Amino acid sequence: METITTFYSWKGLFYLFIGLLALYGIIKIVIRLIENSAKKNLTNKQFIFWLRNSLFFYVPVAVIVFVLGFISINYITHSILILIIGIFGFPYIKNYLSGILFKSNPIVSKGALIKSKDLEGEIKQLMVLGMIVNTEYGEQYVNYKNIEEFGFTINSNKSSALRQTLYLKTILTQDAVLDILFDNPILNFEEKPSLKNGVEPEDLILKYTLESGATTQDLISFLNSKEIETKLTRKVN
Repeated sequence: METITTFYSWKGLFYLFIGLLALYGIIKIVIRLIENSAKKNLTNKQFIFWLRNSLFFYVPVAVIVFVLGFISINYITHSILILIIGIFGFPYIKNYLSGILFKSNPIVSKGALIKSKDLEGEIKQLMVLGMIVNTEYGEQYVNYKNIEEFGFTINSNKSSALRQTLYLKTILTQDAVLDILFDNPILNFEEKPSLKNGVEPEDLILKYTLESGATTQDLISFLNSKEIETKLTRKVN
């Protein structure tokens, strides 16, 4: 009886939190060890993907277990508190769960090309509540719930042509910058890069398509070596 009383207490909740956190850390360490030691064959890749997905789904399950432990301390008061938090936090919770389902899709990864309503570009970063996509108009933050609502298609072939935008700052003329670009094989000149003036006299807007295998970071490094400043804009939905 004393053991049960101890479990349904703040002390028991603390031990539960430590246990859940420790298990999360162990799973992450196991994934890292397998990634570093396993041979890159199809079977191991599928197993690693399964482990990563288990980590995605472990977090919400652990939160539910912790919440149940919290409620068990004081059923009425804590249930009301959780209900209030759930009502106000529902949009964020829904967005988070949509993100788990989205990221657990085997064709979703950084560098893949995604197309949805009013969105087309390369996935740059997958975060907790949304992702950053590099589009023709710069970097765009997209909530997972929007992707779930409108649907999406993924093309994991990075060689697919994608028109992108980079913002430059330089004292060079447009012709001089284009001459520099033509001296480098990073860009796909079947779809010629274009430059237009920005707000300030030294600002230029570059629209370009990369060659297969090249990355935006390669282009940025090249331009920076020519003393041309670069930046990506962020557009929030």
